Amino acid sequence: MLGRIQSSGHVFLKLLCRPLFSSIVGLACLSVNAQIPDRVISTDGPEGTVSGKVIAVTPGGVDVEDKAGTSKNVPVEKIREIQFAGEPASLKTARSMLARRRPADALKELAKIEPSELEGAEPLIVAEVEFVKAAAAGRAAIDSGASPVDAGKQVNEFLKKHSESFHFYQMQELLGDLLGSAGKWELAQDAYAKLAKGPASWKVRAAAARATMLFNQKKYDEAYKEFQSAIKIDAGDEISLAQKRGAELGMAKCLTQQGKQADAINMVQKIIKQSNPEEKELLGKAYNVLGEAYRSTGGKDQDALISFLTVDLVYNSLPESHAEALFYLCELWERGKNPERAREAKQNLESTYPNSSWAKKVVAAKS
Repeated sequence: MLGRIQSSGHVFLKLLCRPLFSSIVGLACLSVNAQIPDRVISTDGPEGTVSGKVIAVTPGGVDVEDKAGTSKNVPVEKIREIQFAGEPASLKTARSMLARRRPADALKELAKIEPSELEGAEPLIVAEVEFVKAAAAGRAAIDSGASPVDAGKQVNEFLKKHSESFHFYQMQELLGDLLGSAGKWELAQDAYAKLAKGPASWKVRAAAARATMLFNQKKYDEAYKEFQSAIKIDAGDEISLAQKRGAELGMAKCLTQQGKQADAINMVQKIIKQSNPEEKELLGKAYNVLGEAYRSTGGKDQDALISFLTVDLVYNSLPESHAEALFYLCELWERGKNPERAREAKQNLESTYPNSSWAKKVVAAKS
């Protein structure tokens, strides 16, 4: 009998301890999560990363408070991303996909976030979800050539609701791009003008964006001058210098359209020579511009092939650059009577970037 009583007592204690243990574990998990800081990932690499609590945000940057209560300002041009404590895992993944130019995948990942994950969430986390959703929708519309109307509304709503967001300039540029793709040039110009109120690098981006808009309207002389003005802006920081090299590529594209291919080729070759091998996105764009200059020059198809193949095989990290290179490889292989290689490039384009405007162009070219 005593044994039964002791056994029953053990069972009772186990049943009593189970919820108590679960509560303790739950409290411990909450405590651990509370100790995990926000992380501001810097464009300068790991040494520039700042951890703590984001206590203030503005279009110009964020303030981060460390454990000692000391506040540090991180300017927006130095922010690669901010990882917020307690944010859903799918938000972090979606933001990474957006940064890697995979907007459609980012939207799919965001859809995995359960409403319960955002219950009681910090306002900055909710705002970050809204940012990724609107930015991914906008970028997906531009990349695919789809109607920009709905995406433009999302981006505009984000800007109205979060006018003090550290994403302000990025979203303002995206709004300008969407308006431009809709042919609303004056409104796009107004959107880009607001970028000029930001840090130096955004002033360069504003001028380059205006130039790109003019280029897309086939106003090549005006676009060339606007790209020149971007380069002349008094800004010598690394980010601004990278933007200026991009503007130089824009000038080279204008030269090609003006029938000055030799000048364009010389300019791009100089940019490639002066670039850091790690600037893969810039080099991918540069070899595409070089390929286009060769392609539009009589008797230079082989040089054009080499340029576009360099993007395909080496500098393929930027989806839009890679898709563009594959499109022109299809054309050049066909022109060179190499149908097997043309078919291979076409299949690669359609399978890797099925929603891109370049994939749609290659289909249209065949119909």
